[in-house]
Amino acid sequence: MPSEPARYRPISPRRRLLILALAVATAVSIVLLLVGEPGGARLAQRPPPPAGPALCSEGQSSGCVGGLARVIVPAPAASR
Repeated sequence: MPSEPARYRPISPRRRLLILALAVATAVSIVLLLVGEPGGARLAQRPPPPAGPALCSEGQSSGCVGGLARVIVPAPAASR
């Protein structure tokens, strides 16, 4: 003869509360992920420093953008 099947036991109130809390937390997390900005909240950031040489300040003539460069140029050929 087969043994008696396991009897149905209702879920305890504590377990129901735990399931409800997990369901609410999951729903809130999903909504925040869908609504929120990708990559999380952005904090105020300073702009990155320029990637090249700096612009020339007043009185500066070399080592900056727009400055003079020392170039060795061959002498022009003598005309005949």
